[in-house]
Amino acid sequence: MQAIDQAVLNFFTNNRVEWLSFLMLVITYAGSYLVAGSLSLLSAISFYIHKHTYRILPLFLTVAGSTISTFILKNIFYRARPVEAIYIENSFSFPSGHATVAMALYGFIFYVIWKHDKHHLRNPFIIFLAVLIVLIGLSRLYLGVHYLSDVLIGYTVGLFWLFISIRLTKSPHL
Repeated sequence: MQAIDQAVLNFFTNNRVEWLSFLMLVITYAGSYLVAGSLSLLSAISFYIHKHTYRILPLFLTVAGSTISTFILKNIFYRARPVEAIYIENSFSFPSGHATVAMALYGFIFYVIWKHDKHHLRNPFIIFLAVLIVLIGLSRLYLGVHYLSDVLIGYTVGLFWLFISIRLTKSPHL
């Protein structure tokens, strides 16, 4: 896996262009804890206003669980970040917190819209969310702050918490 990680990192490092670097910085911001926290709060308020309070606990669990899991894993594995990064991150590399939270949070919103929303903008919005999840992971690779395995395991951890939260939304006890 290290050879693949290095090959992917080299590809993105060797093919950077200024305008795309700026765009990737914007995209990666969508996976930041600040945006995730703000969007989680807005989503919880929306669920409360629309009397879908049974979604608040699963939403909180998927975001908190993915964030805490990422923190724990980073401090177990102590993987250094690539030196080719466009900017400096202060935490360890494995797994990608951006990829983890993107999969968990945007995946949960994707699920809620896909399963329960019949609005005419439903399909474009869920496509946007799916593409955003992928782009956030790609942005982390392009910016050189993660290896491919960091992003893939981040997606996996986020997916784990997403499945738990989906299961909770189906629970009759909430």
